[in-house]
Amino acid sequence: MRVLLLLRGSPGCGKTTWIQQNGLANYAVSADDIRMMCSAPAMFPDGSVKIAVDSDKFVWDTLFKVVENRMRRGDFTVIDATNSKTVEMNRYKKLCEDYRYRIYCVDFTSVPIEVAKERNTQRSAYKVVPDAAIDKMYSRFETQKIPAGITVIQPDELDKVWRRKLDMSSYKKMHIIGDVHGCYTALSSYLEANGGIKDDEFYLFCGDYLDRGIENVEVLNFLLSIYNRPNVGLLEGNHERWIWNWANGETTRSKEFELFTRRQLEDAGVDKKECRKFYRRIGQCAWFDYAGKEFFVCHGGISRLPENLTLVGTEQMIKGVGSYNDFETVSETFAKESPENCIMIHGHRNTKDLPIRVNDKVRNLEGQVEFGGCLRVVQFSQDGTEQNFEIRNTVFREHQHDGENQEEAKTVGDLVLQMRGNKYIYENRFGNISSFNFTPSAFFEKAWNAQTMKARGLYINLDTQRIVARAYDKFFNINEREETKFDTLQRNLTFPVTAYVKENGFLGIVSYNAEADDLFITTKSNPGGEYAQYLRAMLYKKLSTEALGKIKNYTKEHDVSFVFECVDMQNDPHVIAYPDDELILLDVVSNSLKFEKKSYAELCAIADEFGIHHKELAFQLNTWQEFYDWYYRVTADDYTYNDRLIEGFVIEDANGKMVKLKLAYYKFWKFMRSIAAEVFKKGYSTRTSALTTDIANKFYGWCRKKYQSFKDSGLEYNGPKDICNLRSEFYMTCDE
Repeated sequence: MRVLLLLRGSPGCGKTTWIQQNGLANYAVSADDIRMMCSAPAMFPDGSVKIAVDSDKFVWDTLFKVVENRMRRGDFTVIDATNSKTVEMNRYKKLCEDYRYRIYCVDFTSVPIEVAKERNTQRSAYKVVPDAAIDKMYSRFETQKIPAGITVIQPDELDKVWRRKLDMSSYKKMHIIGDVHGCYTALSSYLEANGGIKDDEFYLFCGDYLDRGIENVEVLNFLLSIYNRPNVGLLEGNHERWIWNWANGETTRSKEFELFTRRQLEDAGVDKKECRKFYRRIGQCAWFDYAGKEFFVCHGGISRLPENLTLVGTEQMIKGVGSYNDFETVSETFAKESPENCIMIHGHRNTKDLPIRVNDKVRNLEGQVEFGGCLRVVQFSQDGTEQNFEIRNTVFREHQHDGENQEEAKTVGDLVLQMRGNKYIYENRFGNISSFNFTPSAFFEKAWNAQTMKARGLYINLDTQRIVARAYDKFFNINEREETKFDTLQRNLTFPVTAYVKENGFLGIVSYNAEADDLFITTKSNPGGEYAQYLRAMLYKKLSTEALGKIKNYTKEHDVSFVFECVDMQNDPHVIAYPDDELILLDVVSNSLKFEKKSYAELCAIADEFGIHHKELAFQLNTWQEFYDWYYRVTADDYTYNDRLIEGFVIEDANGKMVKLKLAYYKFWKFMRSIAAEVFKKGYSTRTSALTTDIANKFYGWCRKKYQSFKDSGLEYNGPKDICNLRSEFYMTCDE
């Protein structure tokens, strides 16, 4: 946790030995070690070989950068240096103030100078320093004092540093309150139902007091009114740092805080000075005995109770051990590894919507209160009684996705004007029909709003002001945007959820053109382009004249577009190899402003009537638990769907929300496709650090060798460049 130990003493006084004896080698930052990394031992005029000191400015700059990086994480840190100068110690003191560290000086200066000199001679030859240098340091120890605010301990007083378990048995009850997230109504409901804040009961809050909820001011003012009480404990969550940043006049890295919470706090005139005091009172964990049991409480959850809590990093206390979704494994491990009478309580993460009582030894207090879920509280009494509470929150903000608060066009004419006024949308004219698509800048800058998401294969007849053809509104991959992050899908998906196989081709659109009285055959951007021609050829290859006539009549009568996935292995191989070309009907979409499409049952009936292959329903998932387990099964590196490789799945919930899931095989070879393209352009790749597997490095080496063989012959590379053929040739070579 946030503890810094400064070792103070000359070479030979026993600092390094002390570190080893106390098992702190993995927590120590040594100036000498950095010197040795910066330069090899150097020869001196007397013929000796010693640690070079001519790069000391760089050494100390590096050391402080390392220390500050550790402090950002809240790691326990030992500084193995002489620390003879007050100015240096003040620099550490300032860092500790910035990062809320406790700072101690372990004082070795009582070691007699003669002893230090004798030990110095016994060190490795390159570490031996002149006696004069030791004399100088001892003089400094006399004149350069340890700054006020740094606690001085002797080498045999290390126990004073370690966190100790508290005894809370004097309190009649313990109230341990989960993530509040600006939901004051739910919090006050619980407290009022339990008689308010009582002096003989203890109230421990687990962190994440603000953000996402709409009563941030009320929550913060309440906490400011009670935080100095001896029977109130406050732990740090991952959102508390924004309070500290704001209170110090800094801009945070949180979009949620900047757009919503900051405005609320500033409009209410919340006292920043008092907030700084409040933040300094916040701890990282609580460890105590109560009612015959041992309790450990933190925000994120750890996998076992270590022998020395102080050595656990603050970041792990706050965010939890492992990744966000490892909480279930963490709970299971804690249950196995901890003493029988030990209970851990945490909040922060619960994507499986587990109950408060996860197992006999773990309680989870994350209940998504800010999204209309529950404030979770666990209560213990002196007689050992445990009660769990879930207080439903009825006061919350319906979260909007980017662009949702933008007014939708009411007419096609309005939509055309909006799109023409949007710099992230380009228009292509084909006679009296225009196509609208988002630009590459929209993609790279994530400039998504109501217009850019609609500008994707949208064709409008400018004379009639009617939509001629359209595909999907833009939808996103899991973890691509805030609202599609896996841990947010729990609240964003409405069950049941359906997963359809996502094939790997290009998008084709077929509708009716009234002016030509013919099928309108196009891709997302150009009805006259080569891909539209590929689509046309495939339609006439795969479908009969009668079927095409039926499609023409149907699209005319119902004013819809047929949206296809086109797999053309001859003209446009992608990442997934197919034995033959495929034409798959994905959806039948209404040519309307609002995205609407036929149901899957209707789609199947239409496809069967016209003799068209349709998209495949792969899985129906009825609960979050089913979805969670399925997600981790299909995202495994070796996953195949029904013994074949696929790009992934398109997931659609009960309200029509769509999201994409790309699988491991596809993502790997899509990346290797870009590597191969780089090699066949210039002979090498600049991204070799990303080649982390044996197969990736072998394929890269094979591509370079293939390119070089052409270059050595004085020829431009003219072999296959698409990844399907390259991969096939590569595997054949490997088999040989």
